[in-house]
Amino acid sequence: MEPIARPVAGRAVWPVGLGGAWWSIGDAVDEARSIRTIHAALDLGANLIDTAAAYTTADAARHNETLIARALRQHPGADPMIVTKGGHVRVSADEWIVDGTPEALAADCDASLSALGVDAIDLYLLHKVDPAVPLEESVGALDELRRSGKVRAIGLSNVSGADLDRALAVAGIDAVENEFSALNATHTGVARRCEELGIAFLAYSPLGGASRVHPLREAYPRTAAIAAGSGHSLQRVLLAWVLKQSSSIIAIAGANRPETAVDSLAAPRVHLTDEAWSRIEDELARPRAIR
Repeated sequence: MEPIARPVAGRAVWPVGLGGAWWSIGDAVDEARSIRTIHAALDLGANLIDTAAAYTTADAARHNETLIARALRQHPGADPMIVTKGGHVRVSADEWIVDGTPEALAADCDASLSALGVDAIDLYLLHKVDPAVPLEESVGALDELRRSGKVRAIGLSNVSGADLDRALAVAGIDAVENEFSALNATHTGVARRCEELGIAFLAYSPLGGASRVHPLREAYPRTAAIAAGSGHSLQRVLLAWVLKQSSSIIAIAGANRPETAVDSLAAPRVHLTDEAWSRIEDELARPRAIR
C-alpha cells in the first residue's frame, strides 16, 4: 500500500472507495457489468466498498449487498473493507422510510450480515438521523452492535457537526459519511472537524451526484482544460480536489462501468502545479447555477 493510503477505523484504505448505490437503484440495473466493475476496481487496489440496506431494487431486498457478496466470492483473495448502513430502507419503487430505533437497527444489521455472508461488518453506519428517535438512542444501539461483535466499527451518515458532537457524547465514532463535492461543499466544516478528531470522512456524490443537472465540463471549462492539458480526465481532477480539502476524506466514487472505476481510482495520483491548483480553486469557488 502506498503512503497516500488513509485510515478508516484502523485500516489503511485507498483514498478513493467504490460506491455501489447505482448498481441497484435506477432503471438500468446490469449485474454482470457491476460485477466486472467491482473486479476491475479490486484489481487496481481498491479496498473499500460502500453499500447500504437502502441500496436495492424495488422488488429484491438487499440487492446491493448480495451483489457485492457474489462479486467477492468470484474474486478469491479480495478482502476490501465493507461499509454498509442501516435505519433507512426501501419499501416500494418510490418510497424509502427511516427507522432509527434500536430494534430496527439490530434487525437491519442481522439482515446485512446475512446478505453479505460475513460474521462481522467492517463499518456500520446510521444512514439517516430519525427525527422521531433521539440520536443518542440510535448511537447507543450501534455501540451495542459493536460490543456484541456484529460490527467492528460504527459511524453516522447525513449528519451535522452538532449531530456528531451528540453522538460522541454516547460512543466513539469511527466515520462520518456525508455528501461532499465541488458543487456541494456544505459539509466542509464537518470534514475538518473529523480531521481534528481522527475520524474518517467518507464523501459521497463527490462529483455532484443526482443534484447535477448539467455536464461538469459546462460548469468548469477552465478546470476541464487544465485536466486535459495534464493528461487527466475532468472527473479525476475533481476527485483529487475533494481529497485535497481534508486529510480525513475518502471519496466514495460511484461507477457503473469498469473504465469509470479505473479512472476514478487514479485520482490520488494526480499531481498538478501550484499554479494549476490555484486556477482550479478560483473557478470552483465561484457560485454555480447548477448547485
